[in-house]
Order: sequence, then structure tokens, then C-alpha cells
Amino acid sequence: MDAIRKITTVTNGIISFDDLNRFNCQEVEVIILPLLNRVLNKLKFQRENILKYDGILDSDYKDTSSKIDELIYGK
Repeated sequence: MDAIRKITTVTNGIISFDDLNRFNCQEVEVIILPLLNRVLNKLKFQRENILKYDGILDSDYKDTSSKIDELIYGK
């Protein structure tokens, strides 16, 4: 199957294609989708890059005190 995939911007309600001669005298299907998936994939990629650093600065020290003075001055 011969196909064309083009990412473009709709300007004044018009999309232009070049080299459509190979489809001359054929019925074709045109599907127009917003690039939402591309934006979501980019956000997912950024999230994965950030999450790879999750926990990198964790310490073995576990604070059980809820009072700041005890943390600073001790009991």
C-alpha cells in the first residue's frame, strides 16, 4: 500500500500536498489528527528522564521526630 504521512500546520483552513500524481484517478482517504499524541509522548519521555533520578539523594537516616527543636538541639 502506498501512503503519505505529513506533519504540517493548517493555515487558513488549507493543507497542501506535493507529488500526488501517483494517486491520480484513485479514491483516497484523508485522516486529519491533532498532534496530541506527540505532545503526550514528549511529556512521558520528560517524566521518565526525571524519574530516573528519583531516590538518588536518599539517605539511610530515618527521622522519627516531628519536633524541629529536637532535630536541631537534641532532647
